[in-house]
Amino acid sequence: MQASCCPLGEERAMAGDLDVMELAVLDDFPGLRSGADPTPPIHQYGRVRISAVPEGTELPEDALAPDAVPSDLTETERLGLAALELRGSEDFRAAKQNRPRQGEEWDMGGGCTDIVPMGLEEADARASAFAAAPTSSYLEGTVAVGIVIVQGPTAALRFSDAEVLKVVAEVQNGLGYFATNNPIAGITFAYDIQNVTLATPADPADPDLEGLWRNPAMGAIGYSADWNGVVTYVEDLRTRFGTRWTYCGFFTKYPLGHFAYASIGGPRVVMDYNNDGWGPDNIDRVFAHETGHIFGCPDEYAVSGCNCGGSWGRYGTVNGNCENCSAGGGVACLMKGNTFTLCGYTPAHLGWSPQLLVRNYGATAGGWQVGRHPRLLADTTADGRADIVGFGDAGVYVSRAQSDGRFEVPHLAVNDFGYVAGGWRVERHPRFLADTTGDGRADIVGFGDAGVYVSRAQPDGTFDALRRVVDNFAYVAGGWRVESHPRFLADTTGDGRADIVGFGNAGVYVSRAQANGGYDALRLVVADFGYDAGGWRVDRHPRFLADTTGDGRADIVGFGDAGVYICRAQSDGSYEALRRVVDDFGYVAGGWRVERHPRFVVDLTGDGRADILGFGDAGVYVSLARADGSYGPMTLALADFGYVGGGWRVERHPRFLADTTGDGLPDIVGFGDAGVYVSRNLGGGAFESAGLVDVHFGYANTAGGWRVERHPRFMADVTGGGRADIVGFGEAGVYVARA
Repeated sequence: MQASCCPLGEERAMAGDLDVMELAVLDDFPGLRSGADPTPPIHQYGRVRISAVPEGTELPEDALAPDAVPSDLTETERLGLAALELRGSEDFRAAKQNRPRQGEEWDMGGGCTDIVPMGLEEADARASAFAAAPTSSYLEGTVAVGIVIVQGPTAALRFSDAEVLKVVAEVQNGLGYFATNNPIAGITFAYDIQNVTLATPADPADPDLEGLWRNPAMGAIGYSADWNGVVTYVEDLRTRFGTRWTYCGFFTKYPLGHFAYASIGGPRVVMDYNNDGWGPDNIDRVFAHETGHIFGCPDEYAVSGCNCGGSWGRYGTVNGNCENCSAGGGVACLMKGNTFTLCGYTPAHLGWSPQLLVRNYGATAGGWQVGRHPRLLADTTADGRADIVGFGDAGVYVSRAQSDGRFEVPHLAVNDFGYVAGGWRVERHPRFLADTTGDGRADIVGFGDAGVYVSRAQPDGTFDALRRVVDNFAYVAGGWRVESHPRFLADTTGDGRADIVGFGNAGVYVSRAQANGGYDALRLVVADFGYDAGGWRVDRHPRFLADTTGDGRADIVGFGDAGVYICRAQSDGSYEALRRVVDDFGYVAGGWRVERHPRFVVDLTGDGRADILGFGDAGVYVSLARADGSYGPMTLALADFGYVGGGWRVERHPRFLADTTGDGLPDIVGFGDAGVYVSRNLGGGAFESAGLVDVHFGYANTAGGWRVERHPRFMADVTGGGRADIVGFGEAGVYVARA
């Protein structure tokens, strides 16, 4: 028996998960279950539960099939199930693939939140009581949704059965985007469907076009025929379904002041079925856009009159993607145009908060300690998602990222690399996660007293036995010392395998990864960049390994007193002569200081060549790599994130470069006292102004708050969606705020 299911298509594809489908089951329990439900639905219509599950999931016994629909389904249950079946049809999916005006900016002139007044002039004490109990403060948890279809006495005002089903399916498709885009928010929409036919004629000249049909519609379903009827109806839904939030959506063919509008914070959306020039096939996105308003999101399209300021949503975040003022008109976003994509600001406006995903790796006394138990994030399974890897006293623990946005329970993966007394010590035995075989999986690499050890990630998720691969780079007394002889893992040959690179007193040494899993003999490749007294010093002259030419080979980049020096990797495995490429970013007295002015060497433009970015007192400076191997002049790209007295401080306000939008370009991310700030990459070495995107993970000096010396942060893609998420280690465990 084929169960009723719908492959999540276009909207889920935007989130990068194509291996998920929706599955309907019948639950004898007539309402929402507790928050402890291990598989909460994303939609619930009475006893019909619709959940997002991995493609290929074995069908449960209670799965509903189109050819065996129970005869006792209520109308709401029947419509919810039929809507899922419609969404899985070829015609529906083809309509979504070819939807009209795909990607165009919305054109609700004046903004779709202030076109029609809410109607508070009709409210009495009940409405005042309602105002004291918000119906939709942020989009997490359970939400009651009333769908009220209002028909009139003429053919032009009536809905066919197919159109009623179309409304339910479009709402299901639009709201499903929110639930599946952020599964760790635990969003479930519980529906009530009302189909009302009125005798009230249309009157395009009526001064209250909404009240003309809305008031009698509320009376027809048993509530007061005024605005208070709407208030009472949505509160009744919240009580009946036991949800956190509630709102309703009216669909009609009566004349409206505008074809779609809502009120910021709720409690209702109003939509014309014909959807003006957008058509019924775009009801899903328009309804999702209006639902964004219900949960605190501002408009971002130009004709709404938006600006980049303000204080919006649960965290009071600015409207940084407003088309009128953001650089380049902003990025694609549901609140700006006809797309199932969210910009970096909308999740904060919706109130999507960091989630506690792993109840281990914390920083409590006696537990994991940041001073000796390092954490790393890397893809150990080649599925595109960053896993959490922690080094403990007993060995290496791994918690793998799952397709639903969560993490598995940490497990001991390697019984070595531990931090017991007298054994591996973090202050002298560094670890890395790097692909040493070219299979796409991050292996564990550790430097010990005897040499370099590797434990390789296997296809089944395990790690093989620890083996010593290089007899040098050790940390014996008088030899290589971690405090003065840094190491790197980088592909210096372009074969996809991470080589071992070490800086010693005489220069740079390399041991290259071989196809058989071994490493070749250690060799001196550059007789510069050494650490002799009076020469290059690790405490002031940082080094990097980065591809500066786009040939796939990691070059050696060093910052000296006079500027930036590069030694480029050659196709024969050798390195060319050291050359100075930038006369700035140096470390002369009174100038750039390593202890306060961090640098990055990374591709900022998408041309495959690593550019130089540095944080100074005035802001962020950039020098772009050129095709001929030279570098452009140092320019001030952003007058923020600087290190002036009393401002951003390197010892407590870390910075990252990470792609937070999925456009392939690294953005600047900074952790400040108030929270996380992002300056998005505009291309060509330019960056937009920094904006506050998350009020969590801040560095305020309050007792019990996040502290940089014990609560490390990372930027890593934990979902495989191509956008860097924020990962923070706190007292209780690991928290994630998804981009």
